[in-house]
Formats: sequence, C-alpha cells, structure tokens
Amino acid sequence: MVAANLTALSIALGVCIMGGFFLMIMFALVSANKPRPSVPGSAVLVVDLWMNISDSPPETNLGDVVDQAVYGPEVPRLSLLEVVDGIERAARDERIEALFLYGSLIPENYGSGIAALREVREAVETFKASGKPVYAYAVDPTMRDYYLMSVADEVILHPFGLLSLNGLASEMIYFGDAFKKYGIGVQTTRVGKYKSAVEMFTGSKMSEPDRLQTTELLNDIWGDILGDVAQGRGLDPVQLRALSDEKGFFTGEMALSADLADRVAYMDEVIGLLEEKVGYDPDLESFRQIGLADYVRIEGFSGGYRYGGNQVAVVYAEGDIVDGEGMRGQVGGDRLARDLRYLRTNPDVAAIVLRVNSPGGSALASEVIQREMREAAEEKPVIVSMGSLAASGGYWISAYGDRIFAEPTTITGSIGVFGLFFNLEGLASEHGITFDGVKTSTYADLYTVSRPKTEQEMALVQQYTDFLYDAFIDKVAEGRDLSDEQVRRIAQGRVWSGTDAVGIGLVDEIGGLGDAIRYAAGQAGVADDYTVTQIPERKNFSQALEEFLQQTGEQAPVVKGRGDLLTQAMKRLEAELAVVRSFNDPKGLYARLPYSLEIR
Repeated sequence: MVAANLTALSIALGVCIMGGFFLMIMFALVSANKPRPSVPGSAVLVVDLWMNISDSPPETNLGDVVDQAVYGPEVPRLSLLEVVDGIERAARDERIEALFLYGSLIPENYGSGIAALREVREAVETFKASGKPVYAYAVDPTMRDYYLMSVADEVILHPFGLLSLNGLASEMIYFGDAFKKYGIGVQTTRVGKYKSAVEMFTGSKMSEPDRLQTTELLNDIWGDILGDVAQGRGLDPVQLRALSDEKGFFTGEMALSADLADRVAYMDEVIGLLEEKVGYDPDLESFRQIGLADYVRIEGFSGGYRYGGNQVAVVYAEGDIVDGEGMRGQVGGDRLARDLRYLRTNPDVAAIVLRVNSPGGSALASEVIQREMREAAEEKPVIVSMGSLAASGGYWISAYGDRIFAEPTTITGSIGVFGLFFNLEGLASEHGITFDGVKTSTYADLYTVSRPKTEQEMALVQQYTDFLYDAFIDKVAEGRDLSDEQVRRIAQGRVWSGTDAVGIGLVDEIGGLGDAIRYAAGQAGVADDYTVTQIPERKNFSQALEEFLQQTGEQAPVVKGRGDLLTQAMKRLEAELAVVRSFNDPKGLYARLPYSLEIR
C-alpha cells in the first residue's frame, strides 16, 4: 500500500512539474510574440542602464526562460551594436526629441567594459551633436555609470546619492598558501617575466614585475577615463585627477560645487522636467517615451543573419578561449574556426570583422582559430576590432588581421605562455588514499594528478612551453611586420593599453567596432552598399526550444542590483572557479592574462 501511494505521489508530482513546465513554455511563447510597441511622436529615448552591454548578441536558451519564470527576470542584455545603432538612429529620428540616461550598469562576464562604454559614449555624443538634449539621472553612480553620463547636457544627481570617482583598482586572489595547507601540489612552466598568471596558484602576493605592469596599465586607463570625463564636463584633467585623489566620492551638493553635476533633484522632479520638454502620456502616467530595448526592436540593428551579397560579417570571440566547442560565455576553438571557415567560403560575405573581447586561454585552441584567420585573410579583408580585452591568446588570434583597431582603454599584449599542473598526492595521503599502477613508457603517465612531475618531466614540458613562446613571437612578427627583436622587446607576457599598443606596433589604429566595420567595407569595395551580419546570431524562441530539448543546463538567478556583500564574495569565488574549469588545453599550456585581473 505504501509503495503504491508513493508511486501515485511520484506520478502526480511528475504531472504537476511537466504541466508547469509546459505552462511556462506557453507563457514564453505568448511573451515572445506579443505585438511590437510603437514609437510615439515627440518622445524621449530612455536608456535604462540596469543592463549588461555585451559585445556579442545575447544568446537565449530555454533554460533562461525557465529560470526567469521560476526566479524572476535576469539582467537585461543588449549587444554593443544594438545600443550604438539604436542611439545613432534616434539622433536622426524626428520622433525622438531627447535622450535620457538613468540607472546603474550591471557588468557580467566580460560585458560593459570601459572600451565598449567608450563606443556607447561616442554614440551619445553623436546624438548630442544632432542638437537634441541629453539628460542623465543617477542615484548612486559607479565610475562606469558616470563615465557614460558625463557627456550629457545635464547631469542630475539624487540629493542623497553618492557619485564614485575614486579611481581604478585591480585586486588579485592567491591560492598558494591554501593549496599547500590542503596538500594540493602545483607545478608550473612559463616564459616571460611579466607572465604572472601562475602566481595566483603558487604565491601569496603580487610579484614586482606584475605590480609594475598592472600599476602602469591602470594609470594609462585611468588617464584616458579622466580625459574623457574632463572633456565632457569642460574641466581640466589635472584638476579632475587631484579632485579624485582628494575626495573620491561626492554627494549631490559636493558634485555641484565641483562641476561634476548640474542639478540635484528627486526622480519625480526629473520626470516633471521631461514632461515639460516633450509632454505627458496619460497611458504611462509619465512623459512620452520609448525604451532603448523596444526602440532597437522596432528601428535599430536587427542582429539577425541577412541573405544576399555585400555582407560584412562580424564574428565574436568573447570569453575564455577553450579547446573544442566551448560552453556559453566561452570561445570554443573548434566552433570559432568553423564559423570563420564558413564565412571564408561564403561568396555573399565580402569582408570579416573579428571582434575580440577575451583574456586568452588554451594555446592550442588559439592556434586553431588563428589558422582560419590566416586562411580567410588570403581571400577577403579580415579586420580585427579589440574590445576591453584582447590579450595573450586573444592577441594570438588577432595577429594576422589586415588591420587591428583598439580603444585607448583596451588591454592587450601579454605575449607569453605558461603551463599549469596540479597533483593531489599530499591531499590523498592525508586521507589514506594511495595510487598505484603500471605503464609501458617513461612518459605514459605524464599528465597524472596522483603525483608531482619529475624534474625530467618538467624539463620536457618547459621545452614545449619555450617552443610555443617562440612560435608566438614568430607569428606576431610575421603578422605585424615586425622584427623578432622588436617583438621580444615588447613581449615577456607584458600587458599594454590600446594607446601604448599603437605606439609599439601591436595595434594599427584607435577606433571602435563601427570604425572596423566601415574600414572592412571600404577594403572590400562595398562601402556604399553593404549589410552587417553577426555570428553568432540571435536565436528565436523555436530555435532556443530545439536547442534546450537537445541539452539542458542550469544558470543561477540574477537579482537586479549589486547584491549584498556575501553575494558579491560568492560571485567573485564562482568567477575564479569558472576560470579554473576553462583549463582544458590537452597539453596544459595556456596563453592567458592573469586569471583574476579584475579592474574596478
């Protein structure tokens, strides 16, 4: 009887779960096919910054839909091209009379970086140059928020808000002592005195070469940020730097006194200001407006694949470079190589733009991608656009581009290689676990985690590490038309800002993704008549459903806001562990930035 009741209960629960699942699918289908909003006349384009601006188009899967139904909405996402194109279209749209920025960015993974925000900022400047006003309202703006808002005609702060202009910091996390304590052995190889990525696993603090390069990099980026903010606010950059060093944080009244803001007001007062500007919408009970996401859906960059000739295809390398296909948020070497191969052989594609926003990763996967870049460049223009990060393996895949564009704040270079190997001998021994076995050859168990590698084995790995480093040097020299000596002088694993990279020959020109696209079209001879396509493209709901039925995954719910201290700490730890999970190079050798180089 008990067994029968349990069986009946299990069946009932299964029916409820499946019923709820299909209800969520129906709800998502209805939501996906709801009528498009319309753009009212005399409207304000509202840019709600509570979002993540990714380089690549957001990829939606059914897992996301289920998570949103269960846990609530995730962080909204728009791609860089969608945001820029939407704002620039609005500048020419007679129905749009003003632009309103508000909220606070929620960066995720490699999104909302300073380089991407600079392109958005330039789009806002284009809107402003059209003669239409730009308003910005912030309650508690971060440095990124204010960097974007500072170009507005009128910056308005909440009376009890706090503006952050406190500079940049890079904080590393080190596991060396913890690994020793718990009996986890770490052995490394590397080439390049600045190639500091392994120090995260072997040390307890920054090495002096790493401290030097990171300090100089942050100073370069901070100088560019202050220069842009000073220009937007009509201030002197030197005085602005002194003000940042002296105070760092500004209340509304302090910001007014320092000319960092134009007005202090509550949100209802700002709404009233905009109602006076464009009029009142009784349906919204607010000023006449259209949100950027809705406007992009109606008027802006579609992001979908277009058939026909004269295509400039933008293909994205955003995330850690890994061997194989890769997961969401990663650059799978095989997958990206396949995309490049398809674009190379597609007669409708006139030119290719590779947008790189990656700290690097697997050396083997980087070479797999670079091979297809070289092949494509033999048949059509191949241009590289660097986002916030294009370093180490990210530079490896870029080196053969016909022309490389970067932003001043792009982090690039890091030409170096390292090997990383863990063993569990100490941890296992402490818990009474032992290993034993047989082998046919000296190096048959080279990659075992049951013991440390011998000196002879490590010498062999170091030999291959040196080979990869020399190959990296040769490829950069050939791709950039530099001498071997020139490349070795700027390599050693050192990172450079985009501005410095131009000076040393690693980058050709300062410019954004739009500049790279226009240049590619010109090189292909289609500047007057071309369309832009993106790879990967946005998936519609039916595609996401089909993909979900083939494979499932889990994604943690996202809360709108920065979260409490414990949540922030857990997210940081999860991010570090996600990096470790990306170590899948078959030889254990990587061309990657320092793992936890977090600039904030």
